[in-house]
Amino acid sequence: MGKRSYPRSWGKWFEKYCDVYLPDRKEEICAKADRRYTELLTQMPDMGGRENGMIKNFDTWFTMVAFYDASDHVIDGEAFQIIYNWSIDGIRFLGKIIDGNKSKLVYKLFAKVYDKYEKDLREHRAKGEWTDSWDVEINPEHRTEGYSFHLIGCPIAKHAKKYGYEELLPYLCRTDHILTEVLHARLIRTKTEILGGDCCDYWYIGDKNPALEQYKDLERI
Repeated sequence: MGKRSYPRSWGKWFEKYCDVYLPDRKEEICAKADRRYTELLTQMPDMGGRENGMIKNFDTWFTMVAFYDASDHVIDGEAFQIIYNWSIDGIRFLGKIIDGNKSKLVYKLFAKVYDKYEKDLREHRAKGEWTDSWDVEINPEHRTEGYSFHLIGCPIAKHAKKYGYEELLPYLCRTDHILTEVLHARLIRTKTEILGGDCCDYWYIGDKNPALEQYKDLERI
């Protein structure tokens, strides 16, 4: 098929989806997605490039949008749920090793990512850089269990609203729950910006934590 503009890390799973569900249209869709992804890169906000670890979220989002448009919206949010599950099948074994009820490793991993991001963001914002990246607040509600943070000013939500992909983005947001559950943890999230919230709130705790009882009817958003 040759090298494509969309990242191989995601492209291979979208290509697999075409192989399984749209074999007669695969070449057409991938070629269109290749062109669309290149167009989408021109809409990238000021994120600081690869130095900003959060840029990977746009790799996912732009690939998702590129195949959505290239397939005439056939490869939609529901299809992405299938694709995402394929992407993590190879690491489901981690659930036999890491248990969010017994180990703090899960939360330490989140802390390593987001504590570093907060530090990097402060440094770059002081220099007038990363102006369109997410703001972050670590544990604003002073949780004593698990790991909690808020992401504010989501640039992907802004892109979705500006270009008419509001219906697609919630499917990307929902995947935040999947990997967490592999590790015997849960994400408690009460709001996202694409659904009208003032931020996207994250609180990760073990899947046997009693605190989950009060959130048992909470929709996975």
